[in-house]
Amino acid sequence: MTTAQIQRQLSLVPLRVLINAANALGIKELNLGATADKAALIDALETRINNGQITIDQIKGTTAAPAAPAAPAFTGDATTLELARKILSQSQALNVSTTEARQQQQRDIDARIGAAVSQCQGAAATAAQSASDSIQKLERQVARLAPPEVDVAAIQRSIDSAVGAAFGAFRKDHTAEVVEAVASSLPPVTRTVRADSVFPADACKYGRTSFGALKVQVWDDAAAPSIVADYVFQPKHLHQALLALDGTLPHNCWLAGERGTGKTEFVTQIAARLLRRLVRVNFDEALERADFIGGNTIENGSVVWKGGIITQAIQHPGCIVLLDEVGFARPTAVAVLHSLCERSPNRSLTVSETGQRIPVASSVAFFCADNSNGHGNTSGNFGGVLEQNSAFIDRFSYTLRFDYLDAQSEAELISTRTGLSAAAAQIIVGFATVARQKAAAGLLTQPPSLRQLFALADAVKKGLPLDVAFENAVVNKFHADCAPELLGCFAATFDEASFKQALVG
Repeated sequence: MTTAQIQRQLSLVPLRVLINAANALGIKELNLGATADKAALIDALETRINNGQITIDQIKGTTAAPAAPAAPAFTGDATTLELARKILSQSQALNVSTTEARQQQQRDIDARIGAAVSQCQGAAATAAQSASDSIQKLERQVARLAPPEVDVAAIQRSIDSAVGAAFGAFRKDHTAEVVEAVASSLPPVTRTVRADSVFPADACKYGRTSFGALKVQVWDDAAAPSIVADYVFQPKHLHQALLALDGTLPHNCWLAGERGTGKTEFVTQIAARLLRRLVRVNFDEALERADFIGGNTIENGSVVWKGGIITQAIQHPGCIVLLDEVGFARPTAVAVLHSLCERSPNRSLTVSETGQRIPVASSVAFFCADNSNGHGNTSGNFGGVLEQNSAFIDRFSYTLRFDYLDAQSEAELISTRTGLSAAAAQIIVGFATVARQKAAAGLLTQPPSLRQLFALADAVKKGLPLDVAFENAVVNKFHADCAPELLGCFAATFDEASFKQALVG
């Protein structure tokens, strides 16, 4: 092999291997560190190869592990070569031994970790079983301590029986007036339910809003008014009213709108379905403070102060007080109501004659019903309606403006309430729609009310001729100068033959 071939073969050997071979041969004249000159190493090793001290295969067989300590330099070529071979062999053996030792050490570590994990798993399983046993033992102990199943219905029957017996004895010893006074003074029992469990489901939604899940209080007051099953609630007004009634200090509401739009019945039916006591006060211009608040009177020859209807009402928790047609009241007469309608935990009435302070009971709410919104007869249709004090109006948090029902709902209500056929009810509502448009345009002093439509439907249902029923139920309710316009609406919407057919259809 030529010198060029030897050098080419050595150039392919890693520097670290060349350094190990040079150390084995005891080459001292070169730098054998990490920064050794590879070209110089190749020249030095090429010289040894040519001298027969080592072969290229032996150099390639030298591992790249850290070099063994350099053997002492001998001048004899054979001795040096043998020594190099021994050193290389020992170095390889040491590398193998070190690798096996490390592998065994790793196996020992893995074995110890596996044993520890197994031990932990066993301990965890034991702890879990112990905890489960303890829980089951505790449950058995609790079961032994638990009281027997209670018959709630039987307990309630026993309570009712005992209360009935006690009250029966009381009733025998006292007058009916005393018994009634005591019974009415007892606070009603309340329960919380969903709105759609006491109000029609379709009355609990409008547009994209649904409030059927709203929690409302039912009071179970024996003095609550009766339910009118076919009353049609305006959902957005019902939603606002139920929110206003929530809590022990409710908001007051003012109901405004044309006559016959259901304002009074709206409050009445809310009270009916929530089983709350309703006290309705009808105002007029002659009504005095003493009539609704109270005043001095003579009893058994003595002067005593006796509370009026509102004074009595505010002492019943949950009572709804309806100030109906309050627009007819003189503002000075209702000024005494300011302190009662104030939304304050201290709302009360002070009796000027005696100095007695009568607080308003929990959850008492005030509603006003008025054809105007408290600002008087601005349309000219409501004679006698007075403008109320703005301070009084301000004590009502919300004003709900009522309008007539849509045509379909109004026709359905007339049919349900009077028994008139649906087709005939639709014709009557068609007349009302045209007449109300005339009223809005100023051609009629006021629109026909739902009450008038009920009367007209009831009369024709019972056999009164249509023209007679119309005259008595509608025309005669208006000023004489409105008659031509009303008769024109009648002629445009009623065809006698078609109406007779509708009556039997």
